[in-house]
Amino acid sequence: MARKNGGFCDFAPIPVNGATLASQLLAEDVTVVEVYDEETKTRSPKVKDGLTQYELQTLFLPFEGDERHTVAIVPVKIWSKTKPVVKTNAPVAFVGMKVTPWAMGNNTGLSYSADGFKQD
Repeated sequence: MARKNGGFCDFAPIPVNGATLASQLLAEDVTVVEVYDEETKTRSPKVKDGLTQYELQTLFLPFEGDERHTVAIVPVKIWSKTKPVVKTNAPVAFVGMKVTPWAMGNNTGLSYSADGFKQD
């Protein structure tokens, strides 16, 4: 989004309750988020303040009767010192979940992040 004085900025994250997004989010997999170094042509884990960013793949199950949404894989990014362990196909509840709208050229979307997660 262009600023009045030129340049671009990110949209602000919007806090959300995971229970308002879907009837259920099921944990599927965890992968490390990588950054690409154009100069060296290599990829490395995204690290900030001693924490690595991970992407928790979740299966999004819409509310019954919701005709606007379909079942989908929704990635949720979290920061952690070690790779999180998840119970596959088990419900997951996120702590401090946020949705950030983004725009890049003509493409737009939503990015999901959380401070942490819980599973029974």
